[in-house]
Amino acid sequence: MLASPRRYQHAATGGAVLLTAACVNALIHDEEIPAILFGLGVLILTEAALREHRHLRRQRLEHDWARRRALGHNPAPLTPCCLLARASHDQAHDRNCTGTLSLERFIAQIESEHGKGS
Repeated sequence: MLASPRRYQHAATGGAVLLTAACVNALIHDEEIPAILFGLGVLILTEAALREHRHLRRQRLEHDWARRRALGHNPAPLTPCCLLARASHDQAHDRNCTGTLSLERFIAQIESEHGKGS
């Protein structure tokens, strides 16, 4: 069973809170090196929690978009239309792309441009 992004978000948030307390405690006791290391851990775990939050938000937007599409509405594509488009600078698109392009269309375009068997 895969852990949900929400579980990762809560774990990272909890870890960041605990490390913050440890960092404050280290600063109170004039232990700078451990405080710096705890602070670095806080930054890493905070970034992880924010990343999972963004992932959950994107999932909700995609589910809402797909629901409206299934009801017969014509919703505008999300921005970006898919996460693969963002990572590839709009050169490739995921099969669940909310725009007019998809991974299958992209592969078909590449195969037609460069020949399927070459």
